[in-house]
Amino acid sequence: MLGLLVQLEGDYDVRSNRESGLGRADLLVRPRAPGRPGVVLELKVPQRGETPEQALLAAARQVRDRRYAVELVAAGAAPVHELVAVFDGKRAWVKLVDDVLGAKDGHASG
Repeated sequence: MLGLLVQLEGDYDVRSNRESGLGRADLLVRPRAPGRPGVVLELKVPQRGETPEQALLAAARQVRDRRYAVELVAAGAAPVHELVAVFDGKRAWVKLVDDVLGAKDGHASG
């Protein structure tokens, strides 16, 4: 994934497994100038017996619980897009954290 985003390096700081908040996000795309969008991306593979939906929920909770977006907010990124992706063989699911948590909790998280 990091290799696919290398073309953004002029305007963004793209880092993998970077410490942010209370853990290490799989991928952070931090703007070099405030006011530009930022991205948190957490990647998962379902564990044995886990559905893709369960893996998406676990990843979304991880992004929020560990506060991965804090570095992007501190850098002035606006808006910050928090995404989770689950890969199972040749299939992939990608969702916004708000959509995953909103579907689970009945409302979007802020």
